[in-house]
Amino acid sequence: MGRLVGTEFMTLVESAGADGRCVSGSVIYDPHARPTSFPGALAFGIGLSLSGKRLRPRLEELKAAGYAALVYKANGASDEYLRGVARAAGIALFRAADSTPWTQLAEIVDAAIAPHRSGGRTLVDIRPGDLFDLANTVAALAGGAIAIADPKQTILAYSTLADQPIDDTRRNSILRLHVPQTEQNDVDYRRVHAAADVVDVVTEEPGLRRCAIAIRAGDSVLGSLWLLTAAGSIGADTARVMREAANVAALHLLHRRTAYVSNLTRQVDLVKPLLFEPERAELAALRLGISSASVRVAAVSAWHLQPGLGALETLQSRLRLFDIVRTSCAVRLPAAVCGLADNIIYIVLPQTDHSSGQFHQDAILRIVQNAARMVSKPVVAGIGGTVALSQLEQSRTGAEAVLGELIRDLDEGRVSPQSGGLVADEESLGSRLHLRQIVVELQKAGHLPGEYAAKIADHDAEHKTFFEETLRTHLDTGRNAIEAAKKLGLHVNTVRYRLSRIEPLFGIDLEDPETRLLVWLQLWARHN
Repeated sequence: MGRLVGTEFMTLVESAGADGRCVSGSVIYDPHARPTSFPGALAFGIGLSLSGKRLRPRLEELKAAGYAALVYKANGASDEYLRGVARAAGIALFRAADSTPWTQLAEIVDAAIAPHRSGGRTLVDIRPGDLFDLANTVAALAGGAIAIADPKQTILAYSTLADQPIDDTRRNSILRLHVPQTEQNDVDYRRVHAAADVVDVVTEEPGLRRCAIAIRAGDSVLGSLWLLTAAGSIGADTARVMREAANVAALHLLHRRTAYVSNLTRQVDLVKPLLFEPERAELAALRLGISSASVRVAAVSAWHLQPGLGALETLQSRLRLFDIVRTSCAVRLPAAVCGLADNIIYIVLPQTDHSSGQFHQDAILRIVQNAARMVSKPVVAGIGGTVALSQLEQSRTGAEAVLGELIRDLDEGRVSPQSGGLVADEESLGSRLHLRQIVVELQKAGHLPGEYAAKIADHDAEHKTFFEETLRTHLDTGRNAIEAAKKLGLHVNTVRYRLSRIEPLFGIDLEDPETRLLVWLQLWARHN
């Protein structure tokens, strides 16, 4: 596995129990919860302590659950104790490079776990849509390293054969799953997309040579196929392999696109009744493989889709965000189920014990932060409470309410859009969320905003005064005139004068606590 991933990303440091093991997947390991059975999996020990009394029992639990190895980062600390414990527990260890982000390492490992074939196969032997298998087969035939990219320079797949050549462009492209954005790379891609045959591309690495060919379906460019190999090894036979591979790759990309739409439609069709139709929720959960007695729902959305986009572009933006979130969940939260309704992406999280709640919240924060980087706009997530499966709708509405509060915080400038991913749950928002629910019910009943607030607003509009702003700030600061003056940027005597005019003008006795509460509630409702 270390050779397939690349020693610059991950190194095998203890091989106990690893001989002949077949790696079947990767899971983020929560050291505070008992690991679920996953024979052959790699456990990503994010934040794992390299010492401590509980370390050996934890590794023995991983071993008993069938895990093939533990992946960890030393971050400059000594890992001798961990290595000794791993030998005693009989579990292999991979040390990840400190500089490689965990999210990218997970994607690289999962790609290396994709079906790996030996030589002697042909391009027609590949399972439809399996781009990683295609990349490995072409790499074996062409004698170099292969990458497959879409027209926007996103890396769709790359070969993982041992001892492949690599340069900075390939290394950075694999790490980011996107070609580095440089003027030269843009020029190279335009040349490849415009050409009808294999194109030589300049590489700065001595002794290496790169070529590429566009992948087409008729006149449409579906992507491109890139080969990095030793200088002087690209000949007529290599060009033939690249042309044949490009034709086969077109079929795989079309199949992948069709399969994606089909799977997406099926999943969305199943998640909607789970979330919105309580009478069908149990059957939908069964079909989606949710067996947990309790669940929790997260609602995710991007803040402000670009104004002026057409319906098609808006739908594409939502589907792209959904694809990013769903892919991240597959790595970080494999038991979660994702769905899409209107502008909101829903994540249904089966709950196993108390510790899984915090683990899920941390994972969603990382998923949201990763999505924000990839779509270049803030992405927010609200998390509902833990409920029985039959009450899942309650958790969904709670998640939507939290999401709405976070979006209002961004709209009204209480949170900076540069803050990246934002995640909160009902408990963390506390009284603000409950207050809004109370206000909404009072508004529906016609009791708010109310007579006092209406009088003040009408007076301010007619006389160009600022009594509403002054009074609201005064009440928000606990009737501290000095603090209110600071927030308003006024002299404290100006604030005190305005407050002295409140009772004569509007009949509001600010010394009466019940009146103060009613006025504050009316003013809060007007602005929330």
